[in-house]
Amino acid sequence: MTRDVALPPLQTASEPSGLTLVAIQRRGVPLFHVRFSVPAGASEDPRDKAGLAQFTADLLRRGTLKRDARGVDELIESMGTGLGIEVTLDEAALTLTVPVDLARQALDALLEVALQPSFPENEVAAARRRTLAALQSDLDEPSSVAARGGHARLRRAPSAYGHPAHGYKRDVETFQREDALSFHASRYRPRGALLAVVGNAEAAELLALIRERLALLKWTADARTQPLDFAALPREGALRALVLHKPDSTQAQVRIVASGIPRRSLLYMPAVVANTVLGGGFTSLLVDAIRVDRGLSYSVSTRLAMARNAGLSVFASFTKNETLRELVDVAVEKMASYARSGPSEEALVKARSYIGGLFPLGMESHEALAEQVADALLDGLGLDHLATYRSRVSAVTTAQAHEAAARLSPAREGAQLIVVGDGDSSRKALADLCLVEVRPIEELA
Repeated sequence: MTRDVALPPLQTASEPSGLTLVAIQRRGVPLFHVRFSVPAGASEDPRDKAGLAQFTADLLRRGTLKRDARGVDELIESMGTGLGIEVTLDEAALTLTVPVDLARQALDALLEVALQPSFPENEVAAARRRTLAALQSDLDEPSSVAARGGHARLRRAPSAYGHPAHGYKRDVETFQREDALSFHASRYRPRGALLAVVGNAEAAELLALIRERLALLKWTADARTQPLDFAALPREGALRALVLHKPDSTQAQVRIVASGIPRRSLLYMPAVVANTVLGGGFTSLLVDAIRVDRGLSYSVSTRLAMARNAGLSVFASFTKNETLRELVDVAVEKMASYARSGPSEEALVKARSYIGGLFPLGMESHEALAEQVADALLDGLGLDHLATYRSRVSAVTTAQAHEAAARLSPAREGAQLIVVGDGDSSRKALADLCLVEVRPIEELA
């Protein structure tokens, strides 16, 4: 049995405001890390405002009530660090890592940026131009377009996950200062948020430090938002293809996408193991079939994109236009066969060892540790998800892995095929495989 990874000393606390505090002691490293997560991810974007969560987060560093954008940059640079801001489907997270003697300054700076933005009109206008330019530029990156195509084709249900995190040009063009102000006021609140710190002091001391700095803040009234709609993803009886026409393209980006599972699913661990055997590792079944045996592509993978309330099962690769059909045929056949047979016992043993060996590496840094702990708590998995991770990997049985392989194959009934490449050649290649719809690539901007 693989030995589990012992979590460092930590304390958690639920404040009356609804804010969760986490203090983690990591001895021997003279660094202090702070992570502030708020329920302000892309799933919170209002209707017809796709991308507003990302847009609002991008503006946080462009000025606060105390200083302008240059002042914010100087504040962060004076501590010899960089401010991290990330927006996922479920949350927005701000992070800072500094030497331990700058812990108070780091906490104050991060909370100022997160909770006291000023959203100057000139910065809003500049951010809108940058975002529109980035969306247009993404059309030159077929892999980015393929990812966005999964949203456009698969996520047609009226779901909170039904659009790309960066939104669409038609929505971004409408963004005004009032949109960012309103979104920030209703989502950057203590209820449902989590503030985590990692340092070399004892957890109780770190917790006291958090409360000391929070006491200097004045939270506004807790705003209530409408419950999010996580409607089931649409299912179609047969494979359907969406080709996003990129003129003069000599290669085709390929995605085969089906509905998956959320991170809190009971099938989580068997699914991770089964996916590793199929296409989640460099020595996987699909890598052997597509890259090693046939030389159809350099890059082949499958992944489980698991969010808090839903997920996707995704096959990804690319190939020359001339070998598009061969690649799709091999991928579908191999994935369908794997869904029926599941992993062999030998492959299962290797996958469990591989996953168990990688897991501790994902918690080595202060940043990674804080993220793992925060996600486990916010996703409702609890700290046992981390404390027993390796033993639960080792405990995945052949029957469980076979069930996961059958239920989560990207090529099962109702899957969607996304191709970014030349429309005419792709249509001809796929015409006798499934119904093919060709759309201009510009629709995905």
